[in-house]
Amino acid sequence: MPIRPSDGPIDRARYFFDIHDGAHQRDDAGTECADQQGAALEAKRLLSAIAVDEVPKDAERQTITVVVTDEEGHAVYSAALTFVGTWLLR
Repeated sequence: MPIRPSDGPIDRARYFFDIHDGAHQRDDAGTECADQQGAALEAKRLLSAIAVDEVPKDAERQTITVVVTDEEGHAVYSAALTFVGTWLLR
């Protein structure tokens, strides 16, 4: 099988995943991803992992946002999850 250029080593870039959930948690370490699409996928995974533990306990609404920035500090992607609970009995 011939070797294509894409079969070589992948240049990975570092992306930072800041979390906003009523408080701001800055990601100072970052995570290496193959490209922006990989960073977006990582943001979605992170968001769903946070949502497992961050169910609102004292309110019926909460939004959790992950903002992805590149190594130069430019925001490249944002993902948000909103929880809304509504009482049906009065």
